[in-house]
Amino acid sequence: MDQTEASTLTREKMKSAGLSDAFISDFLLKIDSVRNGETGIVNWVEVGDLDPKEDEISFESILSSYPADPNLLSKLVVIKLNGGLGTSMGLEKAKSLIPIKNGLSFLAVMAKQIEYFRNLYKIDVPLLLMDSYNTQKDSLDELKKHGFKQNLPLSFLQHKVPRLDSKTFSPIQCKNPLDEWCPPGHGDIYFTMMEDGILDELLDKGYEIAFLSNGDNLGATISPNIVSFLLNEQIHFAMEMTPKTLADKKGGAIYRKTVAGKFIQYELLETAQVPKEHEREFSGLGKFRTFSTNNLWINLRALKERFSKGNFSLSLIVNPKVVENRHIIQLETAMGSAVGNFQKFKGIIIPRDRFSPVKKTEDYLVRRSDAYSLNEDYSLTMSLARKKLGLGEVLVSLDETFYKKINQFEVLFKETPSLLQAEELIVKGEIEFDVPVSIKGKVTFTNPNSELRKISSLKRVNFENETVNL
Repeated sequence: MDQTEASTLTREKMKSAGLSDAFISDFLLKIDSVRNGETGIVNWVEVGDLDPKEDEISFESILSSYPADPNLLSKLVVIKLNGGLGTSMGLEKAKSLIPIKNGLSFLAVMAKQIEYFRNLYKIDVPLLLMDSYNTQKDSLDELKKHGFKQNLPLSFLQHKVPRLDSKTFSPIQCKNPLDEWCPPGHGDIYFTMMEDGILDELLDKGYEIAFLSNGDNLGATISPNIVSFLLNEQIHFAMEMTPKTLADKKGGAIYRKTVAGKFIQYELLETAQVPKEHEREFSGLGKFRTFSTNNLWINLRALKERFSKGNFSLSLIVNPKVVENRHIIQLETAMGSAVGNFQKFKGIIIPRDRFSPVKKTEDYLVRRSDAYSLNEDYSLTMSLARKKLGLGEVLVSLDETFYKKINQFEVLFKETPSLLQAEELIVKGEIEFDVPVSIKGKVTFTNPNSELRKISSLKRVNFENETVNL
Protein backbone atom coordinates (compact mmCIF):
# COMPACT_ATOMS: atom_id res chain seq x y z
CA MET A 1 0.00 0.00 0.00
CA ASP A 2 1.46 3.37 -1.02
CA GLN A 3 1.48 6.57 1.02
CA THR A 4 -1.42 8.21 -0.83
CA GLU A 5 -3.69 5.21 -0.42
CA ALA A 6 -2.88 4.86 3.30
CA SER A 7 -3.53 8.57 3.87
CA THR A 8 -6.83 8.40 1.98
CA LEU A 9 -8.00 5.44 4.09
CA THR A 10 -7.06 7.26 7.28
CA ARG A 11 -8.82 10.46 6.22
CA GLU A 12 -11.98 8.59 5.23
CA LYS A 13 -12.04 6.58 8.46
CA MET A 14 -11.65 9.69 10.63
CA LYS A 15 -14.16 11.66 8.55
CA SER A 16 -16.77 8.91 8.94
CA ALA A 17 -16.24 9.08 12.71
CA GLY A 18 -17.19 12.76 12.70
CA LEU A 19 -13.71 14.17 13.30
CA SER A 20 -12.97 17.65 11.94
CA ASP A 21 -10.88 18.41 8.86
CA ALA A 22 -8.41 20.41 10.97
CA PHE A 23 -7.88 17.54 13.41
CA ILE A 24 -7.55 15.00 10.59
CA SER A 25 -4.95 17.14 8.82
CA ASP A 26 -2.93 17.48 12.04
CA PHE A 27 -2.99 13.70 12.54
CA LEU A 28 -1.90 13.05 8.94
CA LEU A 29 1.07 15.38 9.50
CA LYS A 30 2.05 13.27 12.50
CA ILE A 31 1.88 10.12 10.36
CA ASP A 32 4.07 11.75 7.72
CA SER A 33 6.69 12.66 10.30
CA VAL A 34 6.83 9.04 11.50
CA ARG A 35 6.96 7.76 7.93
CA ASN A 36 9.91 10.07 7.36
CA GLY A 37 11.84 8.67 10.29
CA GLU A 38 10.50 10.44 13.38
CA THR A 39 10.64 8.01 16.29
CA GLY A 40 9.87 10.32 19.19
CA ILE A 41 13.23 9.33 20.72
CA VAL A 42 15.19 12.37 21.95
CA ASN A 43 18.78 13.26 21.11
CA TRP A 44 20.37 12.62 24.52
CA VAL A 45 23.14 15.20 24.09
CA GLU A 46 20.44 17.87 23.99
CA VAL A 47 18.99 16.87 27.38
CA GLY A 48 20.25 19.55 29.76
CA ASP A 49 19.66 19.98 33.48
CA LEU A 50 17.21 22.44 34.98
CA ASP A 51 18.61 25.35 36.96
CA PRO A 52 17.14 25.00 40.49
CA LYS A 53 17.42 28.74 41.15
CA GLU A 54 15.96 29.96 37.87
CA ASP A 55 13.57 27.18 36.87
CA GLU A 56 12.16 25.91 40.17
CA ILE A 57 10.33 27.13 43.26
CA SER A 58 9.22 25.12 46.28
CA PHE A 59 5.57 24.77 47.21
CA GLU A 60 6.49 25.89 50.73
CA SER A 61 7.90 29.15 49.36
CA ILE A 62 4.68 29.80 47.47
CA LEU A 63 2.60 29.15 50.60
CA SER A 64 4.64 31.61 52.64
CA SER A 65 5.00 34.35 50.04
CA TYR A 66 1.77 34.33 48.01
CA PRO A 67 -1.35 34.39 50.23
CA ALA A 68 -4.70 33.16 49.01
CA ASP A 69 -6.70 35.90 47.31
CA PRO A 70 -10.41 35.20 46.63
CA ASN A 71 -10.39 37.77 43.81
CA LEU A 72 -7.64 35.84 42.03
CA LEU A 73 -9.11 32.44 42.88
CA SER A 74 -12.28 33.46 41.05
CA LYS A 75 -10.20 33.30 37.85
CA LEU A 76 -9.48 29.54 38.28
CA VAL A 77 -11.01 26.59 36.43
CA VAL A 78 -10.19 22.97 37.34
CA ILE A 79 -9.89 20.40 34.55
CA LYS A 80 -9.58 16.67 35.23
CA LEU A 81 -8.48 14.04 32.71
CA ASN A 82 -11.24 11.46 32.90
CA GLY A 83 -11.01 9.56 29.63
CA GLY A 84 -9.29 6.42 30.92
CA LEU A 85 -11.06 3.09 31.26
CA GLY A 86 -8.46 1.58 33.53
CA THR A 87 -7.96 -1.29 31.09
CA SER A 88 -4.62 -2.18 32.71
CA MET A 89 -6.64 -3.00 35.83
CA GLY A 90 -9.21 -4.96 33.84
CA LEU A 91 -11.89 -2.26 33.94
CA GLU A 92 -14.44 -1.68 31.20
CA LYS A 93 -15.76 1.59 32.58
CA ALA A 94 -14.20 4.82 33.80
CA LYS A 95 -11.62 4.18 36.49
CA SER A 96 -12.99 7.21 38.31
CA LEU A 97 -16.21 5.32 39.09
CA ILE A 98 -14.66 2.71 41.38
CA PRO A 99 -14.75 3.34 45.16
CA ILE A 100 -11.51 4.62 46.61
CA LYS A 101 -12.21 5.78 50.18
CA ASN A 102 -15.17 5.67 52.58
CA GLY A 103 -17.32 4.18 49.83
CA LEU A 104 -16.81 7.26 47.64
CA SER A 105 -15.71 6.97 44.01
CA PHE A 106 -12.85 9.01 42.58
CA LEU A 107 -15.42 11.28 40.91
CA ALA A 108 -17.41 11.74 44.11
CA VAL A 109 -14.21 12.76 45.92
CA MET A 110 -13.31 15.21 43.11
CA ALA A 111 -16.76 16.79 43.38
CA LYS A 112 -16.42 17.13 47.16
CA GLN A 113 -12.97 18.72 46.76
CA ILE A 114 -14.49 21.42 44.55
CA GLU A 115 -17.49 21.91 46.83
CA TYR A 116 -15.16 22.33 49.82
CA PHE A 117 -13.37 25.28 48.18
CA ARG A 118 -16.62 26.73 46.87
CA ASN A 119 -17.99 26.81 50.43
CA LEU A 120 -14.72 28.05 51.94
CA TYR A 121 -14.22 31.01 49.59
CA LYS A 122 -17.82 31.55 48.42
CA ILE A 123 -16.64 31.23 44.82
CA ASP A 124 -18.13 28.94 42.19
CA VAL A 125 -14.90 27.30 41.03
CA PRO A 126 -15.89 25.18 37.98
CA LEU A 127 -14.88 21.57 37.39
CA LEU A 128 -14.54 20.32 33.81
CA LEU A 129 -13.94 16.70 32.87
CA MET A 130 -12.13 15.79 29.67
CA ASP A 131 -13.95 12.55 28.91
CA SER A 132 -13.71 9.92 26.20
CA TYR A 133 -16.66 8.43 24.36
CA ASN A 134 -16.39 5.51 26.78
CA THR A 135 -16.50 7.51 30.01
CA GLN A 136 -18.70 10.56 29.49
CA LYS A 137 -22.22 9.24 30.15
CA ASP A 138 -21.37 7.17 33.23
CA SER A 139 -19.28 9.99 34.68
CA LEU A 140 -22.00 12.60 34.24
CA ASP A 141 -24.50 10.20 35.83
CA GLU A 142 -22.16 9.81 38.81
CA LEU A 143 -21.84 13.58 39.31
CA LYS A 144 -25.60 13.97 38.95
CA LYS A 145 -26.11 11.26 41.59
CA HIS A 146 -24.08 13.35 44.02
CA GLY A 147 -25.97 16.55 43.16
CA PHE A 148 -22.97 18.32 41.65
CA LYS A 149 -24.00 21.37 39.58
CA GLN A 150 -22.51 24.41 37.88
CA ASN A 151 -23.27 26.95 35.17
CA LEU A 152 -20.55 25.73 32.78
CA PRO A 153 -20.82 22.34 31.02
CA LEU A 154 -19.38 19.55 33.20
CA SER A 155 -17.66 17.64 30.42
CA PHE A 156 -16.09 17.84 26.99
CA LEU A 157 -14.94 15.00 24.74
CA GLN A 158 -11.37 14.26 23.78
CA HIS A 159 -10.67 13.08 20.26
CA LYS A 160 -9.92 9.56 19.12
CA VAL A 161 -7.48 8.48 16.41
CA PRO A 162 -6.99 5.28 14.39
CA ARG A 163 -4.41 2.72 15.37
CA LEU A 164 -2.00 2.21 12.50
CA ASP A 165 -0.27 -0.76 10.95
CA SER A 166 3.40 -0.38 11.87
CA LYS A 167 4.58 -1.04 8.28
CA THR A 168 1.99 0.55 6.00
CA PHE A 169 0.80 3.31 8.40
CA SER A 170 -2.75 2.55 7.30
CA PRO A 171 -5.65 2.22 9.80
CA ILE A 172 -6.13 -1.32 11.07
CA GLN A 173 -9.34 -3.36 11.04
CA CYS A 174 -10.29 -5.50 14.04
CA LYS A 175 -12.97 -8.01 15.01
CA ASN A 176 -14.05 -5.50 17.63
CA PRO A 177 -14.32 -2.09 15.89
CA LEU A 178 -13.55 -0.34 19.18
CA ASP A 179 -10.03 -1.82 19.07
CA GLU A 180 -9.36 0.08 15.85
CA TRP A 181 -9.23 3.36 17.79
CA CYS A 182 -7.15 4.79 20.60
CA PRO A 183 -6.95 8.07 22.50
CA PRO A 184 -4.37 10.52 21.09
CA GLY A 185 -2.84 11.12 24.50
CA HIS A 186 -3.79 13.85 26.95
CA GLY A 187 -1.91 16.41 24.86
CA ASP A 188 -5.12 16.45 22.82
CA ILE A 189 -6.65 18.68 25.50
CA TYR A 190 -5.29 21.88 23.94
CA PHE A 191 -6.54 21.12 20.46
CA THR A 192 -9.97 20.13 21.81
CA MET A 193 -10.32 23.25 23.96
CA MET A 194 -9.51 25.45 20.98
CA GLU A 195 -11.58 23.59 18.42
CA ASP A 196 -14.67 23.23 20.62
CA GLY A 197 -14.60 26.88 21.68
CA ILE A 198 -14.00 25.97 25.33
CA LEU A 199 -10.91 28.16 25.65
CA ASP A 200 -12.75 31.20 24.30
CA GLU A 201 -15.77 30.55 26.52
CA LEU A 202 -13.59 30.35 29.63
CA LEU A 203 -11.76 33.56 28.74
CA ASP A 204 -15.03 35.35 27.99
CA LYS A 205 -16.28 34.40 31.47
CA GLY A 206 -13.17 35.79 33.15
CA TYR A 207 -11.22 32.58 33.81
CA GLU A 208 -7.47 33.01 33.38
CA ILE A 209 -5.81 30.02 35.07
CA ALA A 210 -6.52 26.34 34.42
CA PHE A 211 -5.39 23.63 36.83
CA LEU A 212 -5.08 20.34 34.93
CA SER A 213 -4.47 16.96 36.54
CA ASN A 214 -5.19 13.25 36.22
CA GLY A 215 -8.53 12.06 37.53
CA ASP A 216 -6.86 9.23 39.45
CA ASN A 217 -4.67 11.61 41.48
CA LEU A 218 -6.76 12.72 44.45
CA GLY A 219 -3.84 14.56 45.99
CA ALA A 220 -4.11 17.18 43.23
CA THR A 221 -6.38 19.70 44.93
CA ILE A 222 -6.87 23.43 44.42
CA SER A 223 -4.11 25.66 45.77
CA PRO A 224 -5.22 29.33 45.98
CA ASN A 225 -1.59 30.22 46.76
CA ILE A 226 -0.37 28.81 43.44
CA VAL A 227 -3.05 30.83 41.64
CA SER A 228 -1.77 33.98 43.38
CA PHE A 229 1.83 33.09 42.50
CA LEU A 230 1.09 32.52 38.81
CA LEU A 231 -0.89 35.73 38.33
CA ASN A 232 1.42 37.93 40.41
CA GLU A 233 4.58 36.66 38.71
CA GLN A 234 2.98 36.30 35.26
CA ILE A 235 3.99 32.67 34.92
CA HIS A 236 2.43 31.12 31.82
CA PHE A 237 3.09 27.43 32.42
CA ALA A 238 3.90 25.61 35.67
CA MET A 239 4.46 21.93 36.30
CA GLU A 240 4.22 20.35 39.74
CA MET A 241 7.24 18.09 40.23
CA THR A 242 8.11 15.88 43.18
CA PRO A 243 11.37 14.23 44.28
CA LYS A 244 11.91 10.70 43.00
CA THR A 245 11.88 7.66 45.26
CA LEU A 246 12.72 4.01 44.64
CA ALA A 247 9.02 3.47 43.89
CA ASP A 248 9.15 5.80 40.89
CA LYS A 249 10.39 3.97 37.82
CA LYS A 250 8.33 5.96 35.33
CA GLY A 251 7.11 9.52 35.03
CA GLY A 252 8.20 12.30 32.74
CA ALA A 253 10.82 14.90 33.60
CA ILE A 254 11.30 18.50 32.49
CA TYR A 255 14.67 19.36 30.96
CA ARG A 256 16.38 22.23 29.18
CA LYS A 257 16.82 21.45 25.51
CA THR A 258 20.33 22.65 24.77
CA VAL A 259 22.00 22.71 21.34
CA ALA A 260 25.69 23.59 21.02
CA GLY A 261 25.64 24.91 24.57
CA LYS A 262 22.69 27.24 23.89
CA PHE A 263 19.36 26.93 25.71
CA ILE A 264 16.56 26.48 23.15
CA GLN A 265 13.44 25.72 25.18
CA TYR A 266 12.02 23.64 28.00
CA GLU A 267 10.87 20.13 27.11
CA LEU A 268 9.13 17.19 28.77
CA LEU A 269 10.89 13.85 28.51
CA GLU A 270 8.60 10.80 28.74
CA THR A 271 9.77 7.23 29.29
CA ALA A 272 8.83 6.23 25.72
CA GLN A 273 11.16 8.95 24.34
CA VAL A 274 14.30 7.81 26.17
CA PRO A 275 16.99 6.03 24.11
CA LYS A 276 17.28 2.43 25.26
CA GLU A 277 20.89 2.83 26.37
CA HIS A 278 19.86 5.65 28.73
CA GLU A 279 16.78 4.06 30.31
CA ARG A 280 18.62 3.16 33.51
CA GLU A 281 19.93 6.71 33.84
CA PHE A 282 16.44 8.11 33.27
CA SER A 283 14.74 5.89 35.87
CA GLY A 284 17.49 6.35 38.46
CA LEU A 285 17.80 8.95 41.19
CA GLY A 286 20.82 10.81 39.77
CA LYS A 287 20.37 13.06 36.74
CA PHE A 288 16.63 13.47 37.17
CA ARG A 289 15.98 14.40 40.80
CA THR A 290 12.28 15.04 40.28
CA PHE A 291 9.54 13.84 37.97
CA SER A 292 6.35 15.32 36.57
CA THR A 293 3.14 14.64 38.48
CA ASN A 294 1.06 15.80 35.49
CA ASN A 295 -0.39 18.54 37.69
CA LEU A 296 -0.23 21.54 35.34
CA TRP A 297 -1.11 25.21 35.77
CA ILE A 298 -1.64 27.17 32.55
CA ASN A 299 -2.36 30.82 31.89
CA LEU A 300 -5.29 30.67 29.46
CA ARG A 301 -4.58 34.06 27.90
CA ALA A 302 -1.01 33.01 27.19
CA LEU A 303 -2.30 29.72 25.73
CA LYS A 304 -4.68 31.57 23.41
CA GLU A 305 -1.93 33.97 22.34
CA ARG A 306 0.49 31.11 21.67
CA PHE A 307 -2.11 29.26 19.59
CA SER A 308 -2.75 32.39 17.51
CA LYS A 309 0.92 32.39 16.46
CA GLY A 310 0.53 28.92 14.92
CA ASN A 311 2.74 25.83 15.07
CA PHE A 312 1.74 24.98 18.64
CA SER A 313 3.95 21.91 19.02
CA LEU A 314 3.81 18.86 21.25
CA SER A 315 6.44 16.13 21.34
CA LEU A 316 5.26 13.08 19.43
CA ILE A 317 5.21 9.73 21.22
CA VAL A 318 5.25 6.65 18.98
CA ASN A 319 3.76 3.89 21.11
CA PRO A 320 4.20 0.36 19.65
CA LYS A 321 1.64 -2.24 20.65
CA VAL A 322 0.29 -5.63 19.53
CA VAL A 323 -3.40 -5.89 18.65
CA GLU A 324 -4.88 -9.19 17.43
CA ASN A 325 -1.34 -10.54 16.90
CA ARG A 326 -0.29 -7.72 14.60
CA HIS A 327 2.21 -4.97 15.31
CA ILE A 328 0.64 -1.54 15.38
CA ILE A 329 1.58 1.95 16.51
CA GLN A 330 -0.36 4.56 18.42
CA LEU A 331 0.56 8.21 17.89
CA GLU A 332 0.20 10.15 21.10
CA THR A 333 1.14 13.44 22.73
CA ALA A 334 1.46 14.34 26.42
CA MET A 335 -0.10 17.55 27.73
CA GLY A 336 3.04 18.34 29.74
CA SER A 337 5.05 18.62 26.53
CA ALA A 338 3.24 21.90 25.85
CA VAL A 339 5.94 23.40 28.10
CA GLY A 340 8.07 23.73 24.98
CA ASN A 341 5.75 26.50 23.76
CA PHE A 342 6.28 28.78 26.77
CA GLN A 343 9.27 30.72 28.05
CA LYS A 344 7.69 31.86 31.33
CA PHE A 345 7.89 28.46 33.05
CA LYS A 346 8.33 27.33 36.63
CA GLY A 347 8.69 23.87 38.09
CA ILE A 348 6.91 23.77 41.45
CA ILE A 349 8.63 21.29 43.78
CA ILE A 350 5.77 19.78 45.75
CA PRO A 351 5.58 17.37 48.68
CA ARG A 352 4.38 13.87 47.93
CA ASP A 353 0.95 14.70 49.34
CA ARG A 354 -0.07 16.30 46.05
CA PHE A 355 0.69 13.10 44.15
CA SER A 356 -1.26 9.95 45.01
CA PRO A 357 -2.23 8.31 41.69
CA VAL A 358 -3.78 4.90 41.13
CA LYS A 359 -2.34 3.17 38.05
CA LYS A 360 -2.25 -0.42 39.31
CA THR A 361 -3.99 -2.58 41.91
CA GLU A 362 -0.91 -2.12 44.11
CA ASP A 363 -1.60 1.63 44.19
CA TYR A 364 -5.28 0.93 44.79
CA LEU A 365 -4.48 -1.21 47.83
CA VAL A 366 -2.20 1.43 49.36
CA ARG A 367 -4.67 4.31 48.83
CA ARG A 368 -7.56 2.30 50.26
CA SER A 369 -5.57 1.29 53.33
CA ASP A 370 -4.99 3.24 56.55
CA ALA A 371 -1.64 4.40 55.13
CA TYR A 372 -3.73 7.11 53.39
CA SER A 373 -6.43 9.41 54.73
CA LEU A 374 -9.20 11.51 53.24
CA ASN A 375 -8.74 14.95 54.76
CA GLU A 376 -11.12 17.79 55.59
CA ASP A 377 -10.64 19.26 52.11
CA TYR A 378 -11.14 15.76 50.62
CA SER A 379 -7.54 15.50 49.46
CA LEU A 380 -6.19 11.96 49.68
CA THR A 381 -2.79 12.03 51.38
CA MET A 382 -0.50 9.87 53.44
CA SER A 383 -1.98 9.61 56.93
CA LEU A 384 -0.63 11.90 59.64
CA ALA A 385 0.15 8.92 61.88
CA ARG A 386 2.36 7.41 59.18
CA LYS A 387 4.16 10.71 58.60
CA LYS A 388 4.90 10.98 62.32
CA LEU A 389 6.61 7.58 62.08
CA GLY A 390 8.89 9.00 59.39
CA LEU A 391 7.80 6.44 56.81
CA GLY A 392 7.66 7.03 53.05
CA GLU A 393 5.67 5.35 50.31
CA VAL A 394 4.67 1.72 50.89
CA LEU A 395 6.29 -0.54 48.29
CA VAL A 396 3.72 -3.14 47.26
CA SER A 397 4.18 -6.02 44.83
CA LEU A 398 1.22 -8.31 44.09
CA ASP A 399 1.43 -11.47 42.00
CA GLU A 400 0.22 -10.38 38.55
CA THR A 401 -1.34 -13.76 37.85
CA PHE A 402 -3.88 -13.31 40.62
CA TYR A 403 -4.13 -9.60 41.45
CA LYS A 404 -3.60 -7.57 38.28
CA LYS A 405 -7.28 -7.16 37.41
CA ILE A 406 -9.64 -5.30 39.71
CA ASN A 407 -12.19 -8.14 39.83
CA GLN A 408 -9.47 -10.57 40.95
CA PHE A 409 -8.23 -8.04 43.47
CA GLU A 410 -11.68 -7.49 44.99
CA VAL A 411 -12.20 -11.24 45.40
CA LEU A 412 -8.86 -11.83 47.11
CA PHE A 413 -8.77 -8.66 49.22
CA LYS A 414 -12.04 -9.06 51.09
CA GLU A 415 -10.36 -7.19 53.94
CA THR A 416 -7.84 -4.40 53.45
CA PRO A 417 -4.74 -5.00 55.58
CA SER A 418 -3.40 -2.26 57.85
CA LEU A 419 -0.37 -0.75 56.11
CA LEU A 420 0.08 2.13 58.52
CA GLN A 421 3.50 0.91 59.63
CA ALA A 422 4.38 -1.10 56.52
CA GLU A 423 7.48 -0.46 54.44
CA GLU A 424 7.02 -3.25 51.92
CA LEU A 425 4.38 -5.88 51.18
CA ILE A 426 5.01 -8.70 48.70
CA VAL A 427 2.37 -11.30 47.84
CA LYS A 428 3.35 -14.35 45.79
CA GLY A 429 0.75 -16.87 44.76
CA GLU A 430 -3.01 -16.91 45.30
CA ILE A 431 -3.81 -15.74 48.82
CA GLU A 432 -7.17 -14.49 50.08
CA PHE A 433 -7.03 -11.75 52.68
CA ASP A 434 -10.26 -12.78 54.37
CA VAL A 435 -9.57 -11.27 57.81
CA PRO A 436 -8.04 -7.92 58.86
CA VAL A 437 -4.27 -8.15 59.40
CA SER A 438 -1.57 -5.66 60.34
CA ILE A 439 1.68 -5.35 58.36
CA LYS A 440 4.77 -3.74 59.89
CA GLY A 441 8.14 -3.30 58.22
CA LYS A 442 8.83 -5.64 55.30
CA VAL A 443 6.57 -8.67 54.97
CA THR A 444 6.28 -11.29 52.23
CA PHE A 445 3.44 -13.80 51.93
CA THR A 446 4.09 -16.81 49.70
CA ASN A 447 1.74 -19.52 48.52
CA PRO A 448 3.66 -21.99 46.30
CA ASN A 449 0.63 -24.28 46.05
CA SER A 450 -1.76 -24.49 43.15
CA GLU A 451 -4.75 -24.08 45.45
CA LEU A 452 -6.00 -20.90 47.07
CA ARG A 453 -4.84 -20.25 50.64
CA LYS A 454 -6.60 -17.96 53.12
CA ILE A 455 -4.75 -15.62 55.44
CA SER A 456 -7.04 -16.70 58.29
CA SER A 457 -5.44 -20.17 58.16
CA LEU A 458 -2.38 -18.65 59.82
CA LYS A 459 -4.40 -18.08 63.03
CA ARG A 460 -2.69 -14.73 63.62
CA VAL A 461 -3.18 -11.13 62.52
CA ASN A 462 0.09 -9.30 63.20
CA PHE A 463 3.08 -9.65 60.87
CA GLU A 464 6.39 -7.81 61.11
CA ASN A 465 9.62 -8.07 59.08
CA GLU A 466 9.14 -11.70 58.03
CA THR A 467 8.43 -14.08 55.16
CA VAL A 468 5.34 -16.17 55.70
CA ASN A 469 4.66 -19.39 53.77
CA LEU A 470 1.09 -20.61 53.47
